[in-house]
Amino acid sequence: MVLTLLAFFVIAAAAQTSDDRPKNELSVWGGFAPAVRTFGPVGGRTWDAQYGMAALRYSRRFNNSDWLNIKYTLDAIPVAVLHYPDRVITQTGPNTDRVDPVKETKYAFGGSPFGLQFNFRPKKKLQPFLALSLSALIFNKTTPNDLGQRLNFGSEGGAGVEYRLSNKKAVTFGYKWYHISNASRGEINPGYDGQMLYLGYTFWGK
Repeated sequence: MVLTLLAFFVIAAAAQTSDDRPKNELSVWGGFAPAVRTFGPVGGRTWDAQYGMAALRYSRRFNNSDWLNIKYTLDAIPVAVLHYPDRVITQTGPNTDRVDPVKETKYAFGGSPFGLQFNFRPKKKLQPFLALSLSALIFNKTTPNDLGQRLNFGSEGGAGVEYRLSNKKAVTFGYKWYHISNASRGEINPGYDGQMLYLGYTFWGK
């Protein structure tokens, strides 16, 4: 990730226009990660789950560069939904058990107190960006099962484009690699990895 950012810093360039970029912004965004099956084991983690979320974002711009705009982002996450594969074990005899696959839907809320977004060509209407953030989520049930924890942590990184509209508004389309785990605080920590597509709308800027 660091090498990628340095490469973009070196090659990015933009034309000069008037600077009307807001320093503070409020946005709403939501995304969905469909189940993705992988070939072979992936460190005990699973991609075979669906994950969706909605968030309210505050952004603060740090600098006024003509070719790069760095933003600090803070997300409040009122709802997240994880449809996660599990197993139900039923004792059918003194020494025999039946294992049935199930998928449970679990709900969470939380926030992402630390995030950075790197907008390139910030004086243009169409701005590609890279983004990363860290989050915490509190689920209504232990996740991924009874051996997990209700409190889990997330990390994400991705890229997208931001299209600036009039009146300091914007529309965002992006992709995120998303990881959730309990940081080995539970008896098990299989974790979840997903590829999320999301849309956002900036409705206020100053």
